[in-house]
Amino acid sequence: MENENKQEIKNESKIEEGIGWILRIGVAIAVIIMLVGVILLFIHGNTGYKNAIPVNLTLLIKGLKELKAGAWIMIGVFILILTPTIRVFASIFAFLLVKDYLYTAITGLVFCILLFAAFIGLKG
Repeated sequence: MENENKQEIKNESKIEEGIGWILRIGVAIAVIIMLVGVILLFIHGNTGYKNAIPVNLTLLIKGLKELKAGAWIMIGVFILILTPTIRVFASIFAFLLVKDYLYTAITGLVFCILLFAAFIGLKG
């Protein structure tokens, strides 16, 4: 029984460490992308857009290819916002692995609320 508890604690620790790495990597990628945008901003002296930076993902990807500073910074912000959402998604599977179905359901509900809010934000 004691060995089983130690193994369970070890598994939970590995899961938490993995989720922590998701956050670290997401933030690092976002910062690197935003730094590229800031460097491009200093080089070009503007964002690459006349009025406002678009929020349409297709236009932003096009802006990345055209080395528009605003697109790089906006994609970095998007990844920064997306990182905790990915963490919540990964937590669903983490709770499933440890067979904690109550927290799986709660985390699933939180993930659905995050998706709902994101879709409302995109429409509004």
